[in-house]
Amino acid sequence: MNTSNKEWKPLTLAFNQDLQDALQQQHHAAQFIALVGRHLIPQQPDDSNTNMQYLPDQGLLAGNELINGMRLALQLTDLKLCFIDQVGNCKNETSLVGKSKGQIYKEIKEKLENLGIDVSKFKNELHYEIPVHKLDSGSSFSIEDRALFQENTYYRHNAALIMNNLVTLYPNAFPVRVWPHHFDTGTFIAVAHNEKGELSKSIGLGWAIPDSMMNEPYYYLSFWSEKPDEGLKTLPASKAGKWMMPDWNGAVLKHSEIQQQDSAEKQFDLVESFFHQGIDILMNR
Repeated sequence: MNTSNKEWKPLTLAFNQDLQDALQQQHHAAQFIALVGRHLIPQQPDDSNTNMQYLPDQGLLAGNELINGMRLALQLTDLKLCFIDQVGNCKNETSLVGKSKGQIYKEIKEKLENLGIDVSKFKNELHYEIPVHKLDSGSSFSIEDRALFQENTYYRHNAALIMNNLVTLYPNAFPVRVWPHHFDTGTFIAVAHNEKGELSKSIGLGWAIPDSMMNEPYYYLSFWSEKPDEGLKTLPASKAGKWMMPDWNGAVLKHSEIQQQDSAEKQFDLVESFFHQGIDILMNR
């Protein structure tokens, strides 16, 4: 078993409504990082000022650097926000448990101000919507079963592991990031550019939470081209996951398929083969 196999966290719980609720709470909690990125960090064309990086050693989702070099981060398993310095130390910790989103916003704003950050432009509003949760109606964050939040953190850990491994193999791949809107961990490979030097073909890679396409978490491969690509109509079957054409230009590997594997090594190998086979098929179609 190689180092990557050993770092994989075995998935043992069947995805259900309780796991979904824990995942939704993590999604809503991450929006505080997005708020800071949106209003206190210079806007980027791709909205990357709102994205995050998963730090596996600490189980943290960390936002981009503020003007003072600190980053707002979320402890996924315990639902705590803190500011981390440039060497990764967590300071000014705030537990979200037992508090509403409104209360937490006020606390974060006060902590930012105490750190010397100008909060005159900091607003409790974002430019997109995420799935509604009872938290939107004033309910408090809660952790009734920590194991559910831990399992969801394993999802994020494993996704970062797989994605970071892939990025090292493809020099045209972009950094792995967590995007607050869809709460996916993803990257993409630049495949081709047009005569203007603009990206004309790419392969998206990532892990996604349940959405309108899947009612459970899943890994995905997606292909984008600025012009119609007839080769997508005759792709060979992959041994792991399945192609979603013609409804969607990509393939998915569901959580339930991964969980059927009875060891961490087999789970890792299945996900790895899904990406390696899928990328190879798309590159050589």
